[in-house]
Amino acid sequence: MQRFEENKLVMFEAVEAVLSKNQTAVDTLPALAEAKEEFASLIKQITDTEKKFGTVAVGKVAARDAVENNLIENLLALKGALASFARKSKNAELALLVKFTKSDLQRIGDTDLGNKAATVLELVQTNKTALAVYNVDDTEIAEFTAAVQAFKTATATKQTSFTGKSGARVSLSELFDAADDVLKVDLDNLMLRMKKGVSRFRYRISSRAGNKRPWR
Repeated sequence: MQRFEENKLVMFEAVEAVLSKNQTAVDTLPALAEAKEEFASLIKQITDTEKKFGTVAVGKVAARDAVENNLIENLLALKGALASFARKSKNAELALLVKFTKSDLQRIGDTDLGNKAATVLELVQTNKTALAVYNVDDTEIAEFTAAVQAFKTATATKQTSFTGKSGARVSLSELFDAADDVLKVDLDNLMLRMKKGVSRFRYRISSRAGNKRPWR
């Protein structure tokens, strides 16, 4: 939720609180009571949407970070074997391909990290026999292959999550727009009908945001 929306939600809740405090008076005008209930329902939908989306987003970020960290740790272990083999075999091209640090891997983007991991996997498979003296075996290669695939899946899910985030953003905006309509079209206008009969409602409801204006 953006800052201006947070402020607007606080205003919505203040308005709803005023109406609830004066429920007896509100109930004297059925249409106003109905609008008040619709407004309260929209406020709840807004808070529920934000709470649900926020919780899901945090969980997805944590899961993705765990997958990335696992890939990097496996990548570095195999890089160590490849770097040593490159020096001993005087393979300058291989040495250049595995010339990176943990910090380098943490700084690059998802696409570059995925490509780097795929390159190392191919190098390990190509030099599998020579790497046996480094205790690189089928089990470790299989674990690394799984880590590469898990990262690929996680980054693909990230794109899907972005779509979901956009959808949640649209939904939240629509709820705010709907609440605005109820406030400005229904509540404010219906309060005009309460003006003469209920003196406690001295100001237009929407002015509860800060710009209070006396009835004219």
